[in-house]
Amino acid sequence: MTVVDARVRVHHPCPYCDISTEFPRTLLLLWCDNRRDVFFVSAPDPGELRRVLSALRDSFHARILMAEGRDALVIVPDFEWVDPPSVTGLARRSGVWVLHPVVYFDGKETYRMLAPSKTELHRLIARVRRLGDVEILSVTGRTGLDAVRDLPNASVHFFEGLTGRQARSLVAAYEGGLFEVPARSTWNEVARREGLSRSTFGEHLRKAQLRLLANSHGSLKARIGGTDAPQVLPATPNAGRVRRTPLRGTRPT
Repeated sequence: MTVVDARVRVHHPCPYCDISTEFPRTLLLLWCDNRRDVFFVSAPDPGELRRVLSALRDSFHARILMAEGRDALVIVPDFEWVDPPSVTGLARRSGVWVLHPVVYFDGKETYRMLAPSKTELHRLIARVRRLGDVEILSVTGRTGLDAVRDLPNASVHFFEGLTGRQARSLVAAYEGGLFEVPARSTWNEVARREGLSRSTFGEHLRKAQLRLLANSHGSLKARIGGTDAPQVLPATPNAGRVRRTPLRGTRPT
């Protein structure tokens, strides 16, 4: 048995994409339980976060569960609209499984999808192109249950198991330019600024890198063998022309 593992980016007019377009530098991760939407919001600075949260409250009556620095957890209770139809609703009708979270950034939403075959995936893409532009980031055929077996790894939080010291070492290495080519600093310089010996700093950094790779292993493995370059499919004629004011009580399914 073969399933198709795809990552697809969509740009189309919808209430959530409109917020992402208004705040293109803010990352929104969306989970939905069919009654409530939960967003993890990560803004570039605290001021931007305040503006994003204000927009979410005004537009969707969102409730802030927790806010810390540049990040927040937000719940949107029962927000629904008439038009345009949702990508997840179209996927369901096309026999395609959308894996959460959905990623919103720079006015676009990115999905990971599993389809029984390319036929169902192509059917969904054709429907979504009536809403707006579609960018196919990767399409990979998976034989057997590997794609599903990897899902638990992909669903682990990216920072799971990462200690505070390891996280600080990663940030110090990045801000110090150790990952750049050529590097802007030496390991000794960055370790000294952190008050650590080179060997201790290196140990923390290697453990942090190993943890991040272990947490993202499922996603990285799924990416192997995908398309080498994104395929941009422009919207079909008349896409996105019909717009109505968002309403409550009629989320498209």
